[in-house]
Amino acid sequence: MTYSNVASRLLLAVVLAAGAACGSAPASRVSSGPESLTNGLLGPAYSQWLVGAIARMATRAEIDAYLSLSDDLAAADAIEAFWRARDDDPAVPGNTLRARYEERAAEADRRFSEAAYLGRRTARGLVFTLYGPPTEIKYEVAPQGGPGIEVWTYGPEVGLGLDGSKVPAFYRFRRVGELTTFYRPAVGRARPGSPVEFDPP
Repeated sequence: MTYSNVASRLLLAVVLAAGAACGSAPASRVSSGPESLTNGLLGPAYSQWLVGAIARMATRAEIDAYLSLSDDLAAADAIEAFWRARDDDPAVPGNTLRARYEERAAEADRRFSEAAYLGRRTARGLVFTLYGPPTEIKYEVAPQGGPGIEVWTYGPEVGLGLDGSKVPAFYRFRRVGELTTFYRPAVGRARPGSPVEFDPP
């Protein structure tokens, strides 16, 4: 192992520990697209690890530290550190949060993969991974024709998401080209009684 690899691992450990100790706010409050969350210096198994629900669960410091990595071994260590920091009881084998994430992400991959994107990295897959299946799914006619709008409703029984935040009551999606994306109607065009709009995660 080279000196630079050791140094980058030590720096990463310090940043991750500082973020956990300070209780940094989750990066879910930061709007980040897939391009800004992809680390092109890492191999395919690690380059897009942040894209999707992980970016909503991670702190800004954790995201910045991960994006600064330049080798896969350091990325694997960072991922393990990320989950260790979120283990409710390290003395007990397994990690409940990680197991729930992996189960939902695998199901999102199965149900929502499209246009060469794993389901967990799509809009619906992100929401599904964070909050689980919606309480109800309805469809609306698009205001200007074209693909309909898929509306996911979450009831109060859903509780907190994997990011620790309360689930919004509604999410709306619409297919654009080959991808299903978050949908927000133009200002002033929402029909009376239509779901409240929330900023996409």
